[in-house]
Amino acid sequence: MITDSDGCPVPDELIGRLYGAPMHRIDGLVSPLPPGPRGNLAAFCYGRAHLRDIGLAIAATCDLQTLIDAGGRAGNSLFAASRERPSEAKQPFSWTRRRVSLATTGPALEAE
Repeated sequence: MITDSDGCPVPDELIGRLYGAPMHRIDGLVSPLPPGPRGNLAAFCYGRAHLRDIGLAIAATCDLQTLIDAGGRAGNSLFAASRERPSEAKQPFSWTRRRVSLATTGPALEAE
């Protein structure tokens, strides 16, 4: 496997496309990759917090042996995690303006 200085098994351009893609499009972006490099990419992405969900999506396209070859014993965990259904669908982040309510004051304190 040939990697760049960060250990990334694919060109930075592909990482950028994966990062900007909706989750349902990840499969289409990685399907041209052979199984070995795809498994290496899944392990690479899963090992980085900001790419973890992408790593799981890529791992879902790999078989168990490919992930074991890419990640060693951790490949077993990656395989299992990629096959689990999320407990709740993640809602996309959006900015909403919260209503502000001012606390009402009780009886005014009398000056002594």
